[in-house]
Amino acid sequence: MEDTFTLHYGTDPLLGFHLATAYASLTPGSPFNSSEKSQLPKAVAAARLQFRAWSTSFRGCQDNVTVRFFAGDALAFCHTLQHMNLRGNGSKSNWYRDPYHLEPLILDSDDYVSEESAPTLFILIDTSNLLDHLGAINLLVATAPLLDHTIVATLYTEALVKKQDDLKALVDSILCGHFRSLAIIFGLMPIEYWTNSTATSSVEEDMFDSVTNVMDAKESETGQMHSRLTWNRRVADSSTLKTMRFDEAELAYILYQVYLEMFENEDTRQVFFKLDLQMIRKDSLLHYHRASLASFLCFVKSRVVTDWNKTMSSFIRYVEHDTTLLMGKNYIQELYLQLYLHDLYPLPTFDLPFDYINQSQASNGLSAWATIPSLICITLQVPRATLGKITEVPWTKLGTPLLYGILRSSRKCRGPQWQNIFTGLQLAFGEPSTSGSRNDDSFRVTVAEDAHGWKGRSPSVVSFLVPSCVVMLEPHTATVALGIRSTPQSVLTFHNSLGTDMNVYETTLGDVNHVYLTRFHPNLSGHASVCKIEDFNQVISKASNNEVASTVKANIDLNTGHIKSLTGRLDILSESIKSSLTSGATVETVQISPDTIGIIIGKSGPEYHLLFPVPVLRSRSKSRIARKSSYVEVEAPMADPRDGDGFPQFMCPIFLGQKSPVIWNMPRLPLDSLPILNISKKKEIKWLTTHTSLMMSSRERQLRDESMASGAISHKDARLDLKDSLFSMFMHFSGVEGREARVFGISDPDHGGVQILVFVSCIRLDLANHTAVLDAAILPLHTPLMPKLDTFFTELTQMGICTIKVNNDELRLWKQILPAWVERCRQWDHRSSCQYLTASKIPLSFEFGGNPLCSCGEGKLPSDYILGIPRWNLAAKYAVRAAISPIFSVPFVEQSFRVNKEELDRVASSKTGCKSRGKSGSDDKGKGLLQCSRCQAVR
Repeated sequence: MEDTFTLHYGTDPLLGFHLATAYASLTPGSPFNSSEKSQLPKAVAAARLQFRAWSTSFRGCQDNVTVRFFAGDALAFCHTLQHMNLRGNGSKSNWYRDPYHLEPLILDSDDYVSEESAPTLFILIDTSNLLDHLGAINLLVATAPLLDHTIVATLYTEALVKKQDDLKALVDSILCGHFRSLAIIFGLMPIEYWTNSTATSSVEEDMFDSVTNVMDAKESETGQMHSRLTWNRRVADSSTLKTMRFDEAELAYILYQVYLEMFENEDTRQVFFKLDLQMIRKDSLLHYHRASLASFLCFVKSRVVTDWNKTMSSFIRYVEHDTTLLMGKNYIQELYLQLYLHDLYPLPTFDLPFDYINQSQASNGLSAWATIPSLICITLQVPRATLGKITEVPWTKLGTPLLYGILRSSRKCRGPQWQNIFTGLQLAFGEPSTSGSRNDDSFRVTVAEDAHGWKGRSPSVVSFLVPSCVVMLEPHTATVALGIRSTPQSVLTFHNSLGTDMNVYETTLGDVNHVYLTRFHPNLSGHASVCKIEDFNQVISKASNNEVASTVKANIDLNTGHIKSLTGRLDILSESIKSSLTSGATVETVQISPDTIGIIIGKSGPEYHLLFPVPVLRSRSKSRIARKSSYVEVEAPMADPRDGDGFPQFMCPIFLGQKSPVIWNMPRLPLDSLPILNISKKKEIKWLTTHTSLMMSSRERQLRDESMASGAISHKDARLDLKDSLFSMFMHFSGVEGREARVFGISDPDHGGVQILVFVSCIRLDLANHTAVLDAAILPLHTPLMPKLDTFFTELTQMGICTIKVNNDELRLWKQILPAWVERCRQWDHRSSCQYLTASKIPLSFEFGGNPLCSCGEGKLPSDYILGIPRWNLAAKYAVRAAISPIFSVPFVEQSFRVNKEELDRVASSKTGCKSRGKSGSDDKGKGLLQCSRCQAVR
């Protein structure tokens, strides 16, 4: 480590804290509301208070926390963990600590020595914004295999650097191909994308970005653009994902499209066609080289079932005949090398014996080796004096130049001139020493590194792998060089000093003072390990039981390279069911869940499930029944997250885990630690109106307004109705608009009236998710409960409640989400007899008189939680605490805000209202609310 460093331009000690508490109006005694008077600025005082609270909390759980540190390259670290997970602690991964040192990466803690070592699989991985610096494909290939095989395992990725015009374009581009198709191949579900809902607000930032784009064109090209994605692996899906089948030609075309996107900077025509600040920044910090592509292909190989050699044969033909990437041919040998190294495709030329070597050549060096390996490492010692062309450039102009190794024919070459570029480069500073003879394959290079690096006096040592067959074309006279890759930034910086070739140093392979040929990189005993998500030998060919076996095949549109549909196939193994099918038994398909289609054979026959990796639409599916061959196929299109015919209830997925429910896109909240808003200061909480109204996307606001126009037909969007209800609850409890209310009844007048009571205790700031939540007690009115609370209901009716009128679809959505709101703030344990487990479903019931919630959390409320409600002690025994938050649309699925007069009028309309009904709000005419979508009048 060096004793100097460059402070990041965005460093600010306050940015690591939630500064809303410095300016929000909080209740006395609220968490993060200090009673001490401070002379410090509000933001500083708030940050110090939070840091003190966090430190106290951390000390309280220190016995349950182990912190391990690693200083080095994140990708190398992850691949080393993959290697240890699959190969054990005894073998070496042969990765360097980072690209700028020759120190092998060895996890030297005692925890990684014994068999009972530190974990190598994790239930949560947060990568911060490494995606900006490493590329999404590199990051997912490195981290996805480290996720534990449980339904709770979650991977977070973030982006801050603005590389596209909007968030949708950013997400569509991060996987170098069609986002949905590539996510399926990765075996990961980006849950916010598929649900188009999130409990984390980014709408204010999105609004600010939209305004900036309109007001300041330069800022719109260079500013930040924040996005955060949650990726999950479903254990229930694992058998299906292992057996995801692809046609060889179709898969090859998808991979070719990824190849073109990964190396789009090599299409120089496109680069100069759109030469703006955004393009310059994007092409000056490249994430991918051919080793990255090979790692991705290793990952894909372990995820799909296909004839892999046929797939790769088609893929290579695409690459070899490509005319889009003008520079692509310069890297073709590096691509071949990486495919061979990772056993991705047999390349006969790499394994040919070298008996064609001209016998007149001097029998020394590589030519004299008894066994010449297919791959050779070239280590180039670059004299210190030549590095002045880089070190003399002011650091403010230097940037991060991209280096590569070059191997090209000499001018005396008798055949055609050739050149190959190798970007998988390792660079360090130090003095190389050798062992063994250059004329033997045991020849090794060891480098004692100079700790002063760029500021020292030692030469630079650069190493990279090349195919032996290329070296043998001119084993002594070919030119080897270290060059700087041409990007808009590097050309401006180095063209005058280095010339057109941009080479820092070059010599010949026969220069024994500066060039070394060895089997492996310096200081290593093998090639770097790139593991697959799991051993391919462990892949199950079919997800099966004794009666049926199921597989899923992806169907590709060759015009676009996108997965257009998925075909689930159910092979019948049972002789009795085969006989029934042959005899003409009826076959019916039903939608079990967004990602599951059931197949029922016979009127009273068994039901079998086809499990798909993503939500699909049975309503638009096609079925094929092969009675003689005994199988049933269902081809179903993937659901569109914005499609009204999709799954409105697929907003906050909740599943049964091993011991308790698991929620995916709704973060857990420690309610008692969250600040409480002081709702008595109405002017200081007016922001709640705008904030909660922005739950709705621009499309939803337009749909809502159109349905409220005179003579218009009411929309049938249950999600929009739910958001409308949540908006009304926030407005009425806070009293910002309308008469204040603390008790809300969710009522379906056509199906029994009020079915859920919500008792709100307070509004808390959800600092981590940039929003607010209602801290509330939920009381589902199920049939067994009603006689027990007659007295309570009588007095509650006399007091009055705020009734939220809903239809049957919205009521069903309420019952679907209630368990997630309860689970996210749970501080109690589910019993072994929990109804969720015994019934094997969540929620328990959608029916009138049924209870959607289990009873494990009933009565577990803080003291003095609800005040001013007559006979509350009677109802409290059956109420369950919940954290009810706004549910926002996802800006990279559909636009949340448009900067135009019409949109601004929708958000800040003065002709507005809420949809509440009942004694507390029926005669109050507030201002600033969205207009009621039920009666279209102000309430």
